[in-house]
Amino acid sequence: MYEKLLDRFFNENAVKNNEIPSAPAFAHFEIKLLLNPDTNEQIQVCMSDLVFKGHPNREGEVLAERSDIESATTSTQIIRYMRRHVDPMNHHILVNRAMQFEDELIPEVIKMMKTSLNTSFIEAATRVLSVSGMDIADELIGCFDDVRGSYARSMILVVLGYKANEAHIPWLIEKHKELKRQYPDESHCDGAYYALLEIEARLFPV
Repeated sequence: MYEKLLDRFFNENAVKNNEIPSAPAFAHFEIKLLLNPDTNEQIQVCMSDLVFKGHPNREGEVLAERSDIESATTSTQIIRYMRRHVDPMNHHILVNRAMQFEDELIPEVIKMMKTSLNTSFIEAATRVLSVSGMDIADELIGCFDDVRGSYARSMILVVLGYKANEAHIPWLIEKHKELKRQYPDESHCDGAYYALLEIEARLFPV
């Protein structure tokens, strides 16, 4: 129904900066890896070899943090980690552990996204919400205009790329226009761009 509208959007729009990937671009890439466990596992092994070889002291810190995350027994503990700066080597560990508490965790994460200005939490929440199997598209869209932070709004749009359906395409295009107009010098509108890119890949594969 909206395939031509989507084609027109991509003909008329591009990401804010083609040379430097924006935060929504990084989030979109990382989530795609998280949703492809086999590929992600291979990349994690390669990254571990490279990172730990170059920074041997970091290995102990990463593994200690990983052990703490894996030993979490409540959603409250998971949220505490989401609010901290977790080593990127452990992002997938935190997401996997969060899924063990999905039913109670996801509603609380959505609630916190409305007011949070904590970058670490917003980015962790983006990964967790995207990987979750819960149907949260309508809830995220319903609360979108009440979300306090522009960064959180941009990242919620990234999440919607994995949750929204074809009927949401016009709304996402409108939010792209809105954020581009409100923040002309920022890359917040890229959240909608990558959401639409993911919807195109899911619904209209070549």
